[in-house]
Amino acid sequence: MQDVSEGGWNYRLFEGKLKVGIVLVHEFMGQDDYARRVGRDLSDQGFWVTLVDLFRGKLARDRDEAHFLTQQVQRNDVLECMSGGLKILRERLGPGAPIGSMGFCMGGGFALLAACNLDLFFCVDYYGMIQDAQETRTLKGPVILILGSEDKRVTPWAIQQLLPAMVVHQKRIDVHLYPNAAHAFHRPGWEGHSPLSAADAWQKTLAFLHRFHDQSPKGSDHWATLG
Repeated sequence: MQDVSEGGWNYRLFEGKLKVGIVLVHEFMGQDDYARRVGRDLSDQGFWVTLVDLFRGKLARDRDEAHFLTQQVQRNDVLECMSGGLKILRERLGPGAPIGSMGFCMGGGFALLAACNLDLFFCVDYYGMIQDAQETRTLKGPVILILGSEDKRVTPWAIQQLLPAMVVHQKRIDVHLYPNAAHAFHRPGWEGHSPLSAADAWQKTLAFLHRFHDQSPKGSDHWATLG
């Protein structure tokens, strides 16, 4: 792991062995130990990761501060920061390597927003929302969406707005809905943490990501049609 900068933004870079990259977005608590652990876990699986820092070094002490910091982040900030993370990975992996976005909670929504607006191959969204589901019309690749049945905000939005938009725009999405799981169920130590659901969602995430390791022309064409 090393600290790198691009375009005025700071990142944690986790080196990998595969020609697959992930621009990873932290939750609304900031780039904390949990976010860094996810980056390390992905790196251990062989993926290159740039972990963004949308709060510019600040960490939330509680939910109120987390909501305040989140509100300070503008749409242009997200896309600019994500573009920097994409550029860093592109320089190391070379042209044509599949690079996507991934995030949790606030970060899941920002990962999806970036996938709708940047040249990203895929998106992993753990219970994250975007303001306008119709932006999915510009998605270039598949999405895997992780949801909890007890998430009273994100799950209804996904069912009522996101999925219909994906159908209309003919985009690929794999949805995994976990029963009796609350929002942020993947985060250890959180009140709604569900170890069994988190472990299963992680295995499904890795299976999704490892599909992009095949960089043969046939593999690339395959994913282009799925996207």
